[in-house]
Formats: sequence, C-alpha cells, structure tokens
Amino acid sequence: MKKYLLTAVCAAGVIGLTGCSGHRTNEETFTTHAESFNILFLQIPPSDTQTRALALAPEGAKIETITTTPNDVTSVSGVLNRIIGVDRTTINGSIDKE
Repeated sequence: MKKYLLTAVCAAGVIGLTGCSGHRTNEETFTTHAESFNILFLQIPPSDTQTRALALAPEGAKIETITTTPNDVTSVSGVLNRIIGVDRTTINGSIDKE
C-alpha cells in the first residue's frame, strides 16, 4: 500500500511541475513561457498556454514571435501530444520604453 501511495505522490509532483509559466525581461527584450501536461486529452492545468504566456508580457511589449506546440486533432503530432505530452508556448519580443 505504501508503494502505491509513494508512486501516486511522485506522479502528482511530476504533473504539477509541468504546469508552470514564467517570464524573463531585461531593459530591451522579454521572453515568456507557459506549459501544460496532457494525458488522454486531459490538460493540466486546464487553461490555454498561449493565454497564460500573453498575460505575462510586460506593458508596452512588442511581440515578435510566438512559438507553440500543436494542440489540435487535425495532425498526427497534435493527436499524439494530446494523448500524452506537454503543450508549450513561448513568446519573445521587445519592450517599447516610450
């Protein structure tokens, strides 16, 4: 019984670590990211990674690139990622100080 409980706690910890977001800025540029874990079409945390990453962009930001993993069922890689995988969105840009 203890073995199963330890396995469940470890699995919950790994899943919890994958659902994170953050940002890094300096005087001229910024980078934000957000991740979610997918298992059998269930997303943890259940919010959109692009929305979470955009919310972290600083005031006066000019977005230059948005990179995201496939999150649809119209491609093989999208379906495989939704069965088990990690959704990741990264946003890069510059900060307008005017």
